[in-house]
Amino acid sequence: MADEDGSEVADEAEPETATEDDDSEAAPPSGEGSASLTLSNGEVFEFGIRCVLEPQVSAGSEILFTVVSYDDPYNLDVTQFGDSAFNGAANISVYDSDTYDTLWEASSMLGTSIELSIDGSTVTGVGDFLAGGEPGGETVTGDLVANC
Repeated sequence: MADEDGSEVADEAEPETATEDDDSEAAPPSGEGSASLTLSNGEVFEFGIRCVLEPQVSAGSEILFTVVSYDDPYNLDVTQFGDSAFNGAANISVYDSDTYDTLWEASSMLGTSIELSIDGSTVTGVGDFLAGGEPGGETVTGDLVANC
C-alpha cells in the first residue's frame, strides 16, 4: 500500500481476538514430571507422570488433583477427590500396564489409611497398601513423591 507521498507503508495487522466458547470450561493446568513410590517391603516404582493440580469436575465428581502414568510395565493413578465426591476419597494405585491388574493400592474407599497432600507442584502421599487391592489383606506402608 502506498502513502499519500507515494512511499510504501506496511499494512497494519489487525489485532487477533480470542474467541471463547461459553459452553466449555478451560482445561485445568497440567504438567509432566516424575514420581516414585517406595514400599516398606523394599519395592520401589519409578514413573514418568502427567499431573492436573487444579480442581476439576469429571463425571459429576470434584477432583482436587490427579497424577497419572502410562509407563510400561506399570501404571500409576493418584486421585484426591473433593469433600462432596466420595467423602473426599484419596487413592494411590499401581497396576500392570498390559493386564490392568492392580499390584498395590492404598485407598480410603477400600478402608486403608491414606493421606495425600499438594505443595506447589509436588504431590506427596503416605498410606497402607493392599497387595492386589484386595480388602482385608495384609498391608505394607508406602510413600509417594510426585514432582510435576
